[in-house]
Amino acid sequence: MLSVVFLLGVCSLASGSPLSLKHSPRSDLIRIVGGNDANIADYPYQVSILMYGEHSCGGSIITKDFILSAAHCFHDESRVSQFGVRVGSSLRTSGGQMFKVKKISSHPGFNYDTFDNDVAVLELASSLTFGTGVQPIQLPSASTSFVNGQNSVATGWGLTSDNGDLATILQVVTVPLITTTSCQNSYSYGSAITPRMICAGSAGKDSCTGDSGGPLVSNGVQLGIVSWGQICGAAATPGVYTKITEFLPYINNIIR
Repeated sequence: MLSVVFLLGVCSLASGSPLSLKHSPRSDLIRIVGGNDANIADYPYQVSILMYGEHSCGGSIITKDFILSAAHCFHDESRVSQFGVRVGSSLRTSGGQMFKVKKISSHPGFNYDTFDNDVAVLELASSLTFGTGVQPIQLPSASTSFVNGQNSVATGWGLTSDNGDLATILQVVTVPLITTTSCQNSYSYGSAITPRMICAGSAGKDSCTGDSGGPLVSNGVQLGIVSWGQICGAAATPGVYTKITEFLPYINNIIR
C-alpha cells in the first residue's frame, strides 16, 4: 500500500488521542506552504475547530447552524463537549465569537486506513448571526464540473515553518485543482485516490496538517475539504481533498 502521511488536527497529535499517523510527521510536512496572511472578511466562511479550547482543525460555515469539516478531526463523537468553534476572526487565539458544538456527524463510511469518506458535519449549540467575517460558503451542485488547473483557494492556521508555531493570522494559498483521474494517473498516489477525492497543489504551494477540515474553494464554491497528503509543497504529491459533490445527499440530509 502507498505510504502516506495523513493530515491530522494539531491538538489530536499533541494530546496523544486515538488518532494516529502511519508514520511520524516530519517538521516540513506541517504547514500551509507558500501562503500569505489573510483577512477573515475576505474568507468569512472559514472557522477554527477547537479541541479543549485550542485550534485543532479548520472548517467552513454552510448554514447558521452547521459547520462542514473532516471526519478524521473527530476521533470520538460522543465526546462532543471537548470541541468548540471560533468564527469571525483572522486570529487563531482571539477575536470573533466562540460556539459550543451540539452534535458531530462523521460519515459512517469513514476509513482511518484510507481516509475515504473523510467528511463530518457539526451542529452548533446556538445559531450564528451572519455579518462581516461570518458568512456561509456555497456548496457545489451534483453537476459541478472540475477542470485541471482551475484556481482554487485553501485557508487555515496550520504551522508556518519547520519546527515552528501555528499561524497566528489566517493564511491563504492559491493552488491549481487536479481532477480525480489526473491525480490517480499523473502523481505518485495511484489507487490511493478514490472517486471521492480530488487533489490540488503545486511545487511550493499546498495545505497541510493543522489545516485539516478546512475548505478548498473555487469561484465562490467549496469543492473540497482538506484531508491528507504526503510531502506538502512537493510537485509530485499534491494535497488530497474530500470531493464534496460525492457527499451532497449525506450533507443535505443532516442540515435540512
